[in-house]
Amino acid sequence: MHVHELIIYPIKSCAGIKVKEALMTKYGLAVPSNPRIFDRRWMIVKNGRHQTIRVLPRMTLIQPVVVENGLSLQAPNMPDLHISVNPLPKEVLECTCWDAPILGLRYGDNVSQWLRTFFETEDELDLVVFDDEKFEGRATKDADVPNIARDGDVVAYHDMSPLHICSLQSLSDLNTRLEKKIEIYNFRPNVVATGLSKPFDEDYWREIEIGDVKLNWIAPCTRCLLPTVDPKTGIKDPNSEPYKTLRSYRLKKDPYGASSLFGIDLVSTDESRNITGTMHVNDPIRVLKDDPDFWEKK
Repeated sequence: MHVHELIIYPIKSCAGIKVKEALMTKYGLAVPSNPRIFDRRWMIVKNGRHQTIRVLPRMTLIQPVVVENGLSLQAPNMPDLHISVNPLPKEVLECTCWDAPILGLRYGDNVSQWLRTFFETEDELDLVVFDDEKFEGRATKDADVPNIARDGDVVAYHDMSPLHICSLQSLSDLNTRLEKKIEIYNFRPNVVATGLSKPFDEDYWREIEIGDVKLNWIAPCTRCLLPTVDPKTGIKDPNSEPYKTLRSYRLKKDPYGASSLFGIDLVSTDESRNITGTMHVNDPIRVLKDDPDFWEKK
């Protein structure tokens, strides 16, 4: 088994950036040449409340590009927009992410106007960035989904965990059941794994090693309607696929209820360091601990 792709999503729900190597930090994958650019460090908010492609599916058409001292945002029929990472904005905005309070630094009115123009709305949209040196992250263990996170496990603007893994073998199994095939990017993984002996082997991983990074499983990834959005077009599937098909064979109602499972969420084994190591495309994935009885347990 090995890493097929590594993907960093600097802005929550916007397009990802494929990289050949990535640093693993307490807040997820970071760009080695500029560790200030890390996964889900930015998010778009409406009146302070986080926005996702569940509500604004065209968010997936906003492509961040790493440039000197920050990001360049590119989107159809829009001028490129530079987002600075040094210095950061000064204005502190009180935000919520999944109803949990969290702070953000608000970029200027020109950024807000760019967002309103792209989304063709007059809503109060802002782009905020997480200041990891001053702000407190959201506790992973407080997420609505049952998980085994530790007290010190935190995230910035992620849904729950700093790292998400999906496998190509599981995707292939799903695609045999779908009339219209989808790509792994619908699921927004950070690590795309391949070479598994059978589909959904990742369900059982509890501690793994990639490169010099050790990772602990905290939960399976419970799926909502987000993967029904085609990341290439920003259009939701009219038949709510793959949501419907996943619910037909990937439910573990105790304790995960009516949400299907696809992929796994993990944290760094070493919670004492901000940067815990480096992983690369083609790195082997070594399973150090597993739980072969996961699907039988209640």
